[in-house]
Amino acid sequence: MLIAEGVSFASDTDSEVVAQLISFFYEGDFYTAVKKTVTELEGSFALAIIHKNHPDQIIAVTRENSLAIAQNKSRSESFISSDVNAFFEEELEVFYLKDDEIAVVSASSVDVFDKEQNRIIKSLEKLGIREFTISKNGFEHFMLKEIYEQPQTIRQALFHRINHEFGSVEFENFSLSTQELLGTKRILILACGSSWHAGSIASSLLENVARIPTQAEIASEFRYKNPIISPDTLVIAISQSGETLDTIAAVREAKNKGATVLAICNVPNSTLSREAHSCIFLKAGPEISVCSTKAFTSQITVLSLFTLFMARLRNMSKEEGQQFIEEISALSENVEKVLKNSEKIKWLAKKYAHLENFFFLGRHYMYPTSLEAALKLKEISYLHAMGYPAGELKHGPIALICPDLLTVALCGNEHTYEKLLSNLMEIKARGGPILAFAPEGAEQLSSITENIVYIPKVSDEFSPILYSVACQLFAYYIAIERGTEIDQPRNLAKSVTVE
Repeated sequence: MLIAEGVSFASDTDSEVVAQLISFFYEGDFYTAVKKTVTELEGSFALAIIHKNHPDQIIAVTRENSLAIAQNKSRSESFISSDVNAFFEEELEVFYLKDDEIAVVSASSVDVFDKEQNRIIKSLEKLGIREFTISKNGFEHFMLKEIYEQPQTIRQALFHRINHEFGSVEFENFSLSTQELLGTKRILILACGSSWHAGSIASSLLENVARIPTQAEIASEFRYKNPIISPDTLVIAISQSGETLDTIAAVREAKNKGATVLAICNVPNSTLSREAHSCIFLKAGPEISVCSTKAFTSQITVLSLFTLFMARLRNMSKEEGQQFIEEISALSENVEKVLKNSEKIKWLAKKYAHLENFFFLGRHYMYPTSLEAALKLKEISYLHAMGYPAGELKHGPIALICPDLLTVALCGNEHTYEKLLSNLMEIKARGGPILAFAPEGAEQLSSITENIVYIPKVSDEFSPILYSVACQLFAYYIAIERGTEIDQPRNLAKSVTVE
């Protein structure tokens, strides 16, 4: 339409279309031009718009994206951000725009209007955000720093939540009732990327330990289904940032069908934490590197605590709960042991960094762990890596085995260990090189491969955290060898706020 009206475009971006539409509708009234433009727009967006004829105003509008406005009335200042964590001032008071609400912002005032152009009075709130200093603390990259922070972030996820005496868990500000949770007959986990891998691990945990049927769905797929959600279904939505668009859209779909939603999130005041009926925070602190490390292991830790919480409400005895707590409390110390093995992992990464193809194999809990390990390698080294359930090897992937493809075997699942050994023997017989991450004492592996990184032996339920940390280091050191950008990999963003 604009081209037909003679408008010339300087770029191919959809953002320019917005500016050109406002210009097209503008007849001296800035607000009216924006209002007419918004009615023409499809899809999701968050806009902060300035006009040369109105230098003292910014007009803000959003649809299906987070947009927050902060005010410091004592200094006559206003701020606009898609992420409330940009607001690091105690005196700032904040409110959020809802879909298609338009805010006319000046330094001293903010006027908000709904779709029908009615003025709205927004309630302001103090965020109470703690300031932090962004620093690598002597590490070469934020990713490496955050890998080494994991013993501490795991402890933070557990802090003040464990009741040793009763073998149970208590979450702060948890608003779901015991009656609601006891009535839960099915759990549906919604997430994307690394969060979906954490959800897949939690799916097995909740079924095996709490004995609740659980399904982990990729949020971007779920939101376009016509899902069956019964009143006794609990939805768990996982997002580090709390701003992942597909996950938020899936949550809204689930809520429209009457589901109760529990969020697992790292960012207070995020969209997800506000939309869910209750939220458990990771307490992992800011994660700067695009490649998720500490947030992922914190997600598994928190989901393990929630598993214990649900299990104790149902069939788990106090003694079993105490044993679970002993094992989860030892995780941070065991992660420290993995980190002390970094030189061996670094040496192996250097040995195989010339290869272009990697095959991560695992069974049961190690299968989603292998998916996460492959994702880490893809993200920062730009290599082709694939995670696969080892039991499916003969159903096609064995055709790939050759000297130029490294199989990385995650052998942390004791229940299926012997079966995985059989898979590795088949790979060796076909000339495929093998690197194994295996529990201490797994001596049988030495007859299959000399490339073994030994990991502290833990229960199957807790092995994903330790093996993930080892694979994070492996991916990091391969990226170092190949000279790729690590903290800000090409084509990637920390939060995926668009489709």
